[in-house]
Amino acid sequence: MAMVESKVVPLRRRQERRSADRFEMELPLAVAGAQGGVTRNLSLTGLAFTARQPFVLGEQVEVTFEYLLDGHNFPLHCRAEVVRCEPCEGGFTVGARLESAFLD
Repeated sequence: MAMVESKVVPLRRRQERRSADRFEMELPLAVAGAQGGVTRNLSLTGLAFTARQPFVLGEQVEVTFEYLLDGHNFPLHCRAEVVRCEPCEGGFTVGARLESAFLD
C-alpha cells in the first residue's frame, strides 16, 4: 500500500445521531475481494471510505488499512457491514458500521 500522511480532525455537526465522534482520516485501505480505496473518516463504531466500485447495503466486508505512527505502519483489520453507498466523483462513498474492530 502507498504511504499517505494522515490528517486527523474531529468533526462536529448539529443534531448528530452517531454515538461516537468521527475523525477525518485519509488512509489507503484494502477491502477483501475488491479494489482498494481511501478512508474519509473513522470512529469507534464505523468508517466512511471512497472506492471505485459500489458495495451492496448489508454486505459484510473485511477492511485493512495502514496507520502510520512514528514512522511505522500498523495494519488495522476490521469487519464491517455496509450501511450506505452513494456515487461520488471518481467512484462511490461507502459508509460501514464496524462489527469487529482492529483485529490482530
